[in-house]
Amino acid sequence: VPDGPRLAVADRDRELATALGRGLAVPALPPARLAAHCAVVLVCVPPPAVAGAIAACRTGAPPGPGTVFANLATSLPTAALRADPALRGATVVGLKPVCQFTAVAHGVPTPFLTAATGHLALLRSAVGTLGPVLPVDERAEDAVGAVNRAATRAALRACTALRRELTALTAESAVIDAAVRNVLAGTALDFPPEEANPYTAALLRELAATDGATATDGTATDGATAPDGTATAINTPATEPRSVGGTGHPAARP
Repeated sequence: VPDGPRLAVADRDRELATALGRGLAVPALPPARLAAHCAVVLVCVPPPAVAGAIAACRTGAPPGPGTVFANLATSLPTAALRADPALRGATVVGLKPVCQFTAVAHGVPTPFLTAATGHLALLRSAVGTLGPVLPVDERAEDAVGAVNRAATRAALRACTALRRELTALTAESAVIDAAVRNVLAGTALDFPPEEANPYTAALLRELAATDGATATDGTATDGATAPDGTATAINTPATEPRSVGGTGHPAARP
């Protein structure tokens, strides 16, 4: 917006847009006015509503001559929007986040993939500190939805399996919830583990080497052998203990 904030919001629900704008301390504008004043419009709506949202931005006051509409719907190929007769003449690019909402809400950096290499500077400016904007081809851009779904399914399977395993150890639901959220999720945030965290690093080497097998002398393995041949005990404390998850993780911003 000229001579004002660099960010503005719009929604077909005016009350919702007003509330969001008030919370962010930025203007809430009608869609067409938003597009007329902004260099890039991030379209954050469900896939079936993306084309209609872009069309609404082009109804009434025409968008600026260089206005770029960024499609963030990971399951909607941007090429399908470009082929839509209602969007003829609009500059539509893909900007697909590799993310899950809760991680973004906790400040974990999110990579965005785009095939629009000619608009990298603009898109990086729009995304700001949320994460890097990575140039890829259209095939990789279109694969983000499948990547997100596959990762989500794997995480849900892991959580479900862990809860089943933990119920044999304790009936305390608070303990089970903490193990899933703090230990499992924290370990995922630390993956692949750094050497500063020998506990998870050793467990990962153990999984890769033995998949839970016993040692050749019949004793249970409670550690792993480092690449240099030395034994690494799983419970050896790190020289400089650190958080492996949540807002204390190096990948998260407070």
